[in-house]
Formats: sequence, structure tokens, C-alpha cells
Amino acid sequence: MVYKTSKETQEKKDLKRKHIIKIAARIFSQNGYHKTTVKDVVEAADISVGTFYFYFKNKEHLFETLYDEGIEEIFSALMQSLQNIECEADFGFSKAIAFFFKVIECNKPLAKIMLIEAVGLNPTFERKRAEATQKLVSYTTEFFYEIKKLGTGNMPDIKIFALAFIGTLYNVVLEWLQTDSKESLLDSVYALTVYNLQALKLEYNIDNINRGITEIINTKLDNLKE
Repeated sequence: MVYKTSKETQEKKDLKRKHIIKIAARIFSQNGYHKTTVKDVVEAADISVGTFYFYFKNKEHLFETLYDEGIEEIFSALMQSLQNIECEADFGFSKAIAFFFKVIECNKPLAKIMLIEAVGLNPTFERKRAEATQKLVSYTTEFFYEIKKLGTGNMPDIKIFALAFIGTLYNVVLEWLQTDSKESLLDSVYALTVYNLQALKLEYNIDNINRGITEIINTKLDNLKE
């Protein structure tokens, strides 16, 4: 019984922490880091100041937590999406990009914090941003290496192509976030897929590309993550 009570208490704490983080992500993405105060988060989350400081040391600690979660969300999305590209390149690439964009779209406040609000904030976040990019490129390089081993594609320097691939994803997402576009990120998948396939000199079929995009659009995100 003691264990059950302790477990229930911990679950309540975890839920409260998640609630604060979810609300804070929205507030930071709307107001920006400098204009957001602890009071803003406390009022929006409908909690006491004491509750806030029970979970977080200060505003910077909260923002850092959000940033770290954003990095993990994006990296996890990339890892899962790239599993699609080794077979049927056209179908795989379209499905991978669509999945990645769908995760970003569902986590827009976190994406905005990671890719816009944290840029140039301080050396700590610049280091985190550089490490995150290196991690994404390193993982992508492994998959591109497998493609090259199959004898398909034209990649004289795999790391450069991995950097370029991540760059195309980032730039489309950044433009979408900065302009606060009402269009879906998924609307960009077809053009971006064709661009990357052509850059790699991989053959593609339009129907396969559209099939990959449609499969992601019609699948719930929770199911995609299993």
C-alpha cells in the first residue's frame, strides 16, 4: 500500500510537471524568451508560485527543459522517419520527410523554441544547438551510407549529403515557423522529396512519392511511433 501511494503521488507530480511544460511552451513561443516571466507561466498554468519553484529553479531552467525536450522530440522523429528510406527510395524519402514534418507540426511551440527563440540566447544554448545538429547529421550519415552500399545514389561525400539533407528540412521548417504560415508543413513534402532524390540522382515514381505522403497523412501519430 505504501508503494502504491508513493507511485500515485509521483504520477501526480509528473502530470503537473508536464502541464507546466506544455503551457510554458505555448507562452514562450508566443511572447519570446525575454518577454516571458515566471508570473506569465504561473497564471497561464493556473498554479501557485510555490508550485512553479518546486519543479523549476527559475525561468532559464524551465526554458532549458523545454529546449532539451524539443531536441529529443526532433531527434526521435528523425530516427523513426529514416527507417523508411533504405528500401524504395522514392516511397521511403517521402514517408520519412512527411513523418518528420508531422511531428514538428504537432509540436510547433517546442520547435519554435528550439529553432528560433534559443538561437543566440547564450553560449549554453548555442552549444546545445551545435550538438543537436551534429547528432542529427551523424545519424543521417549512417542511413545514407547504407544507401550507398546498395549501389544506388550518387554520394561522393556522404557527410556533406547528410548535412544538405538536414539543411533542407531545417530551412523549410524555419520558414514555416518564422512566417507563422497557416499552411501545413506536409504541403512541402512532395517538392522537398523530389529535390533530395534528384540531388542524390535516385530514380523516382510520382505515384510512390504521393503514396508515402498519403500514408503518413492518414495515420495517427501515436501509431506511427510504435
